[in-house]
Amino acid sequence: MHLADGLVMDYEIECPKHNATFDYRTGEAKRAPACVNLNTYPVRTEGGRVLIEV
Repeated sequence: MHLADGLVMDYEIECPKHNATFDYRTGEAKRAPACVNLNTYPVRTEGGRVLIEV
Protein backbone atom coordinates (compact mmCIF):
# COMPACT_ATOMS: atom_id res chain seq x y z
CA MET A 1 0.00 0.00 0.00
CA HIS A 2 1.28 3.46 -0.85
CA LEU A 3 1.70 5.77 2.12
CA ALA A 4 1.42 8.94 0.00
CA ASP A 5 -2.18 9.49 1.15
CA GLY A 6 -1.44 8.57 4.77
CA LEU A 7 -2.12 10.87 7.70
CA VAL A 8 1.04 12.53 9.07
CA MET A 9 1.14 13.60 12.71
CA ASP A 10 4.27 14.45 14.67
CA TYR A 11 6.89 12.07 13.23
CA GLU A 12 4.55 9.28 12.20
CA ILE A 13 2.68 8.40 9.03
CA GLU A 14 -0.40 6.18 9.11
CA CYS A 15 -1.24 3.66 6.40
CA PRO A 16 -4.59 4.71 4.88
CA LYS A 17 -5.64 1.07 4.38
CA HIS A 18 -4.52 -0.78 7.52
CA ASN A 19 -3.96 2.05 10.07
CA ALA A 20 -0.45 0.82 10.83
CA THR A 21 1.94 3.63 11.70
CA PHE A 22 5.62 4.22 10.96
CA ASP A 23 8.18 6.73 12.18
CA TYR A 24 9.07 8.41 8.89
CA ARG A 25 12.51 9.47 10.19
CA THR A 26 13.69 5.93 10.87
CA GLY A 27 11.16 3.70 9.10
CA GLU A 28 10.38 1.92 12.39
CA ALA A 29 7.01 0.14 12.46
CA LYS A 30 5.17 1.64 15.44
CA ARG A 31 1.67 0.09 15.43
CA ALA A 32 0.19 -3.22 14.25
CA PRO A 33 -0.49 -4.67 11.82
CA ALA A 34 2.91 -3.36 10.66
CA CYS A 35 5.67 -5.74 11.73
CA VAL A 36 8.39 -4.86 9.20
CA ASN A 37 10.28 -1.57 9.23
CA LEU A 38 10.33 0.62 6.11
CA ASN A 39 13.50 1.34 4.18
CA THR A 40 14.75 4.90 4.56
CA TYR A 41 17.24 6.81 2.42
CA PRO A 42 19.52 9.80 3.07
CA VAL A 43 18.08 13.06 1.68
CA ARG A 44 19.65 16.48 1.20
CA THR A 45 18.85 19.69 -0.63
CA GLU A 46 21.32 21.24 -3.02
CA GLY A 47 20.73 24.27 -5.24
CA GLY A 48 16.97 24.14 -4.65
CA ARG A 49 16.78 20.44 -5.57
CA VAL A 50 15.99 17.51 -3.30
CA LEU A 51 18.51 14.69 -3.71
CA ILE A 52 17.80 11.17 -2.44
CA GLU A 53 20.61 8.63 -2.10
CA VAL A 54 19.13 5.31 -3.22
